[in-house]
Amino acid sequence: MKLKPKKQSRNEQSQPDQTLPSMLLAGQADIQSRWPIVLLAAFTWVLSLPLFAPWSFWPVGYVVFVPWLVAMAVAGRSRWLYVVSYLLGAAFYLLHFRWLSETTIEGYVLCSLLYLAPLFSLVAWGTRHLHRERGLSLAVAFPLMWTLQELIHSRGPLAFPWFLLGHSQVRFLSMIQIADLVGVYGVSLVVAAVNGWLADLALRTFKKKRRQPVTDVRKFRLATGFALGLWAIAFLYGQFRLYQGGQIEGPRVSVLQGDFPLFTFDNPTAATDEDKRKAYMELAQSALADSPDIIVFPETPWSAYLNWDTIRAGRELSDRQTLIRMADEQEVYLVVGGMTWDPQPPGSYPKAHRFNSAFVFKPDGGSPDRYDKINLVLFGEYVPFRYAFPPLYRFLNSGPWIPAAWRDDDFEYSLTPGGEYKVFPIQAKSKPGRSFGFGVTICYEDVVPQVFRRFILDEHGAKKADFMLNISNDGWFGYSTQQAQHLVNCAFRAVENRVGIARSVNTGISGFVRPDGSWYDLVQEEGRRLHAGGSGHRTAGVWLDPRITFYSRFGDLLPVGWSLIAAVGIIDAGRVGWKRWREGRRAKRGKRRGAK
Repeated sequence: MKLKPKKQSRNEQSQPDQTLPSMLLAGQADIQSRWPIVLLAAFTWVLSLPLFAPWSFWPVGYVVFVPWLVAMAVAGRSRWLYVVSYLLGAAFYLLHFRWLSETTIEGYVLCSLLYLAPLFSLVAWGTRHLHRERGLSLAVAFPLMWTLQELIHSRGPLAFPWFLLGHSQVRFLSMIQIADLVGVYGVSLVVAAVNGWLADLALRTFKKKRRQPVTDVRKFRLATGFALGLWAIAFLYGQFRLYQGGQIEGPRVSVLQGDFPLFTFDNPTAATDEDKRKAYMELAQSALADSPDIIVFPETPWSAYLNWDTIRAGRELSDRQTLIRMADEQEVYLVVGGMTWDPQPPGSYPKAHRFNSAFVFKPDGGSPDRYDKINLVLFGEYVPFRYAFPPLYRFLNSGPWIPAAWRDDDFEYSLTPGGEYKVFPIQAKSKPGRSFGFGVTICYEDVVPQVFRRFILDEHGAKKADFMLNISNDGWFGYSTQQAQHLVNCAFRAVENRVGIARSVNTGISGFVRPDGSWYDLVQEEGRRLHAGGSGHRTAGVWLDPRITFYSRFGDLLPVGWSLIAAVGIIDAGRVGWKRWREGRRAKRGKRRGAK
């Protein structure tokens, strides 16, 4: 006997399969259910785990945002998508930015949730609008919006060019060489375009599997050409640059690294200034055996004012004389981070200017030259509104983010920024017959591209800095991922400007970076992944590259150009949203009048 299949009720026939794979495979344009959008965003967050240093697993950079992009394309509830995107951004930054909590938990939470996370919603809003309303493929819409948000949080007083998508490619040397044309933002654009194209491909594949009609074949082909073409151009350009050659080994530099974690609160286990001074002098003596041309100490290896105008006696005068004598007797340049105290005439405000400085002691027994840090860290080195709005400045200067011992009306916590991007001349004994020039970036100045490039060229467009030094004190962040990520940032400055860099950093990571972005002779334990901590020194020749790059000359000209296009898309999204909101308001009013 043949059994008849059970007849479905109308209610059963009308209920579609609401599992996530079935909804995507059915090619549904809109998914009304909330949880699939949450799952897709969560998948992106999981993929982001190995994205940045110390792992820097570069292949994941090309797929990390694909699930989130699919969610942008198929979400039926746009407001829910933007909420989920914000939550994704919050989880993203709370995970990767957690090292800031070592210094300030309040700043870590507020920066992650109020400053950075909303940019994920902005990207989702702009990308969805361009894709659904203006018909752009995700391969075009997403890279425009993603690099726009990278530029937004990398500029201004809150500039924080960290966790950029391009940073994920630091170990893929062929891919990052294009940074000498378009900076790290250009690398981000290429990687984001591949993410967008893979999302386009996924949506198209789902439709094909269910034998749904596939439209816009021409648009998909153009998107394929755009994304894969960008990638191929970047890769081939990188291959050309890597094999172009022309680099030579320059002066021998010794970098010193102590291992002294710093604390924002009193800690009885913290090393004293005398401990630090002794350790660094011992490291310097060890480095002298390598016959370097320059020995580089970190930023503030111990607390000291080293400028002659204010030193009359005591320990700081002794430190200064010791360093002058060492440079003279050993015929070596010493670069030492320290503080400058510059008193002002009676009745002036402020009573004195304080600078975060790099002192260059020369082998002639004379007074050191000095560079004063220009790009100061907000609340880390200065409190805003010092001159523009003094009452607000005084209020902020007494806040909980300022150590209690410094909350004094007579104490100016804020430093004064320097005013000149200095390049120092050097006659290297290992390279007789030729003079060189080098600049010194202090702390996060090597993180900000628009600051770093100001050291490279002179007013005539010639290369004035043959190599760069970076001195920093990353002991504020414990033994975290910050130190490895700082090294990655520095590597991109090397590529953008084709300049070798030597780094001396308290708690690490000290060492050398070639003009192609690869590093060598790090103060690290062999066989381990990049990590903070450890003390020692390394001596090596810093590599010189005579090439003058488009980026050194013009900076972020191209990234700003395509970001302006993205900004037009944001404005258009706002205009369309405003128009719909007004139409909705009118419709509601009409219904109310009709009801009356």
